[in-house]
Amino acid sequence: MDTKDEAMVNPMERDILPYISLRIKSILQKANISRLKEIEELRLRADKPLMMIGNGREVFIDAGGAVSANCRNSFIVMQSDIAKTLELISENSIYAYQEEIKNGFITLKGGHRVGIAGRVVTDGTGIKNIKDISGLNIRLSKQIKGCSKEVIKYILNNTGVYNTLIVSPPQCGKTTILRDITRFISDGNEELKIRGLKVGLVDERSEIAACYRGIAQNDVGIRTDTLDGCPKAAGMTLLLRSMSPQVIVTDEIGNRGDKEAIRQVINAGVKIITTAHGFNISELKTREEVLSLMEEKVFERYIVLGNSLGPGTLEEAVDGITMQVLYKRIR
Repeated sequence: MDTKDEAMVNPMERDILPYISLRIKSILQKANISRLKEIEELRLRADKPLMMIGNGREVFIDAGGAVSANCRNSFIVMQSDIAKTLELISENSIYAYQEEIKNGFITLKGGHRVGIAGRVVTDGTGIKNIKDISGLNIRLSKQIKGCSKEVIKYILNNTGVYNTLIVSPPQCGKTTILRDITRFISDGNEELKIRGLKVGLVDERSEIAACYRGIAQNDVGIRTDTLDGCPKAAGMTLLLRSMSPQVIVTDEIGNRGDKEAIRQVINAGVKIITTAHGFNISELKTREEVLSLMEEKVFERYIVLGNSLGPGTLEEAVDGITMQVLYKRIR
């Protein structure tokens, strides 16, 4: 198959179907999933209807492959379907994927992510394993190159980039935007006369670069070094010591230890671009780790995302030093 033909294949068919149990695979093929361009998640729950989610809508599939918004007469997933699917995903060696399973997800080739639910086994140090798997959430990876074009102009300056905190509620395109920003900064842009910078990416949840066997499945730029599955605070320190980055990118700060790691990055003369959950800047002030950084004026730019015009909508851009509003979308 040449590159042109491969690009025309639906990712669900190319990357997901080979890992699905035969019983469910046959249902999806009857549904002609190649027509379902907007599917973002495939949900398998034991003794529950087969469900797909896209564009904020849920759809169900019956045994004949008919797609409906009504769950009545839907095909029911069995736990054996889930077990077989996980077996295929782990290439018949679940033990070899034990570390990923205990973290709650496995990344597939193509950057697609399989979330795992079941009985959690713990010991004195934390989660040891997840057994009796009862649910799989297969999330399709979608790169949207250029989606950060409205945001990036508030992050760039004459010498590089501003220390930036991107604020966004869940499901508003935050990770997709962050990925595109990373690629843009790393590659540079000849048309805009922006030189590429060395980027260190701490991808704690394997969502930004989506590495598969060490290789980034998403385009995060030619000058980007990625620490996959690494805790943010430890990863930032490790990158400073080993990779001489000019910019460090990571996702979802707010845990204990993040504040000191970010201070270390700033004190080393390295810029940081990161994100936090929230609907607005004021909401961040309720979180101790983030509030302290705000009070110290660590961030030179705040970018607020929403979904008023679809996921990734730029709602507001604020100067982090003066708190002057640089942009606010008029509703």
